[in-house]
Amino acid sequence: MVERWAYPKVNLRLLVGPVRADGYHPLRSLMVQLDGPADRVTVSRADARSVTCAGIDGPANLAWKALDALEAEAGEVLPPLAVDIHKVLPSQAGVGGGSSDAAATLRAADQLLGLNLGPDRLERAAAAVGSDVPFFIRGGAQWATGRGEVLEPASAPAFECVIVAPGVGLSTPAVYAAFDSLPDPEPDDLAPPPADAAGLAAWCRNDLWAPAQTLAPQLIDVHEALTAAGASPALLCGSGSAFCAIAPAAAAADAIAARASRDMPGTQVMRARFAGSP
Repeated sequence: MVERWAYPKVNLRLLVGPVRADGYHPLRSLMVQLDGPADRVTVSRADARSVTCAGIDGPANLAWKALDALEAEAGEVLPPLAVDIHKVLPSQAGVGGGSSDAAATLRAADQLLGLNLGPDRLERAAAAVGSDVPFFIRGGAQWATGRGEVLEPASAPAFECVIVAPGVGLSTPAVYAAFDSLPDPEPDDLAPPPADAAGLAAWCRNDLWAPAQTLAPQLIDVHEALTAAGASPALLCGSGSAFCAIAPAAAAADAIAARASRDMPGTQVMRARFAGSP
């Protein structure tokens, strides 16, 4: 049995281009993997393959597709494995929980079976599972382009944050469809990330925030409440519906978390942080 932790991510910048002929939108995004809340992924040998995860069992779970991709990359039929996922991260929230679970499954299965594929081959298997999955093989801070699967190491400042999931699920395809119905966002200014967390409020950007509001207007109230509580900024995570409320120091983030827990009953509030990268 091998156990791995599946951590969330936030897109500090998520710039979206017009839909391509293949149906995908070109992205340019600075993604960072957060420390804090995590799903627990356990992979063990079994008589038959299984994936157990509350609400998303079996072949519908990306972990199942990850095992298929691992087998294809290894070029051999692998022994059956059982994957058990203890969920903490919210679904349809933009924090990458399913993709992170899939990446953790790849790593755990590779270790358990002694395949020793190495990071490059694991990333290649991850790309066959989903656009965000290669990022969770690398972690840290990465510029993501293409559909999100082309990665380049990046720098980003350290920050404390609070993930607030209001319990409203948003379908990623629906958010992108709403994006296509709105005017094009401002062009990319190519500004580099700031040197410290204080500069993130002016630099962070998510082109999916406008379409997410059209699908779930109640998110505007959450955004305003987090901003009033001191978030700088309160940034929609990916295509939503969770927010990452960023703070420059732990005490400020603790205060935001306490206020969110008090004033927003029914929301999931989780403290997290990013340690920074060169």
